[in-house]
Amino acid sequence: QLSFESARQLFAGITPARLDLLDTPRKNGPCSIYALAKGAARHYSNVHTDITRLIDLGLVEKTDGEMIHVPLDDVEVHFRLAQAA
Repeated sequence: QLSFESARQLFAGITPARLDLLDTPRKNGPCSIYALAKGAARHYSNVHTDITRLIDLGLVEKTDGEMIHVPLDDVEVHFRLAQAA
């Protein structure tokens, strides 16, 4: 379970580009960072940075063969709205 202090922190950590990177390994199975970068038409170093962050968050794992794997079926986001003072 992930927890963020605010929606701003959530969206800083899990950007739309990072969410897009979750789709390919979920649909096609484990793949390399190079294959992800090529499929997304993005620079390898940027994809590597994003995958490293997703690994840190626990949304992505590396297999023994250094392939990228998404171990999740679903990602749910729950927001608690600010209370009036």
